[in-house]
Amino acid sequence: MKSYLIATASLLALAGGAHAADLPRRVAPPPVIAAPPAFTWTGFYAGVNAGGAVGGDFRAATTAPRPAALPASRAEVSAAGFVAGGTVGYNYQFTPNNGFVVGVEADAGYSDIHNEFRVAAGATGNASGGLKTDTYFVTVRGRVGYAWGPLLAYVTGGWAFTEIGARGSVAAPGLIAPASFNASIPVDGYTVGAGLEYMIMPNLSVKGEYLYSDFERDIRFRALGTQFGVRTGLDTHQLKVGINYHFNLFN
Repeated sequence: MKSYLIATASLLALAGGAHAADLPRRVAPPPVIAAPPAFTWTGFYAGVNAGGAVGGDFRAATTAPRPAALPASRAEVSAAGFVAGGTVGYNYQFTPNNGFVVGVEADAGYSDIHNEFRVAAGATGNASGGLKTDTYFVTVRGRVGYAWGPLLAYVTGGWAFTEIGARGSVAAPGLIAPASFNASIPVDGYTVGAGLEYMIMPNLSVKGEYLYSDFERDIRFRALGTQFGVRTGLDTHQLKVGINYHFNLFN
């Protein structure tokens, strides 16, 4: 009888183990992997930039009124120097990741672009002096571009202004002494260009940019009781690099 009870208990234990083996096992659900957020250039940004004026010219030409003894004359010298300052702007991208981007940007800073000139004014007269922009240089521009994820290519254009420092002297027959002038002339004009910008971190981008700017203005001055007119101007080709921090507000 004892053997029979032991055999029965063993059979029940085996049956219970087999039944447990047939029960479904609880498996942990697969981890949920969130899709990465879509990339966009939309948002405000601010940064710094620096570069050089790698080409362009200062222009100065006599205009009416001028003494009869002083024939019309014109000077044009190359412009060279550097610019550095800050940038603020806003971008809007129409579709995330790849798509068109529009925006507005303003930059302001210090410029040191300068050169000297000397020109003959008729057979016996001459003029000499210097032109410089050791002052502010400001642009306000629109931007239109296309983004391939973190890479943005764009064209830009708008308004620019600076201040040309003009100094010089004019010697001509009939003038007892050379007529001298020294003036700072605010000038404005247009600017156009293009650039590439790349997002190296989620909120940080670097850019390279080319800008062409053209300024011109007529001025009048009086020296030794004589009225003079001068048309002064400047065009520059600038290559700039910059770094921007993107706040990504309202995007």
